[in-house]
Amino acid sequence: MRTAMQEQIVTQTELARRTRAILQQAMEGHIILVHRFGEEQIALLDIHDYRLLRAVANYKARPQAPVAHQEEAPAGLDDTRVEEAWNQQVSQAAWDLVIHAYLDGDISLGRAAALLGLNRCDLQARFQRLGLSLRTGPGDVSEVIKVSSTSHR
Repeated sequence: MRTAMQEQIVTQTELARRTRAILQQAMEGHIILVHRFGEEQIALLDIHDYRLLRAVANYKARPQAPVAHQEEAPAGLDDTRVEEAWNQQVSQAAWDLVIHAYLDGDISLGRAAALLGLNRCDLQARFQRLGLSLRTGPGDVSEVIKVSSTSHR
């Protein structure tokens, strides 16, 4: 299920007059497009949406993405690595690390959400609202058997 991104167009004057309300709408998942003389000038969006979009873009830009080792058991992601990324004072580093691990199949969506301080449903809704593909599990029983047999070697 894909939820359409909710966009709202405002003028610079409206933004100046209703800053608090418009920022609240952005934090609720709306994309705010600020127009000047009828042309889009800037976009305002929730910081978590911004971080997620950047992390997915960074992932897709990697030469080795997406990983092609689906027969291997997921590697997981150590809390220490994530904590070190958060401590770099650059939140994007932690988002990149976690989202890349999720997209590589090393951690689940629930684990990714927990590492980012979100709940699973919120992270899933963000993926869907932004039109980003969620990594899904095996498509049928034969894939489950294949993955199970390779991970128990």
